[in-house]
Amino acid sequence: MSSDPLYDCLACAPQLLGMLEQYPQLSELWQSLPRQSYAANQSVLRPGQLSDRCWFVVSGLLRVVHLSEQGLERNAAFHDEGSWVGWGTPPYAVTSAVGIVTLEPTVLLELRYEVLRRWQTELPVVQDILSDGIRAVLERSTQREAELLLLGAGERYRLFLQQRAALAPRIALQHVASYLGITNVALSRIRSRMGLVQRRSKPL
Repeated sequence: MSSDPLYDCLACAPQLLGMLEQYPQLSELWQSLPRQSYAANQSVLRPGQLSDRCWFVVSGLLRVVHLSEQGLERNAAFHDEGSWVGWGTPPYAVTSAVGIVTLEPTVLLELRYEVLRRWQTELPVVQDILSDGIRAVLERSTQREAELLLLGAGERYRLFLQQRAALAPRIALQHVASYLGITNVALSRIRSRMGLVQRRSKPL
């Protein structure tokens, strides 16, 4: 599971934080979740590892990455503060097909699926929050597929800059190119046509 702040849902900030204020018992359970700190470029989840938990991003930035048999990486998503990151459909544990790697020093709240199942039993509102979060994930996945199929590389980059204006400066261009499904050279050409590349002055 990975929710995206571009797609409003009850599981994402700020809506989730508002829900916590309405349900003191849920707020107490939330405060009991363990926090983990990660350095930049540290793996949170590796391909082939059992995915039996998800994480809420308190601070920092991560990428979800597919790895080919040839060792080629392809970024599938980026997640920053207020969003969830993980793999599969909570609360069902599966083998992860992706890796999750930090791009910055990151603090995560860890929610194990066994804990989530207990919450679902104790508090019916948790199921509503979870269902709405999964809905948002499916919407984002459908939109992402449409972008890759219907838009050219330049259009995809413009849309990325438009939707992620605050996030884009925090992501290295090589990771952006991978997310767009193009090479670093192709992205450089697109940026040049858009006037985003500062030309070197000729020596006198």
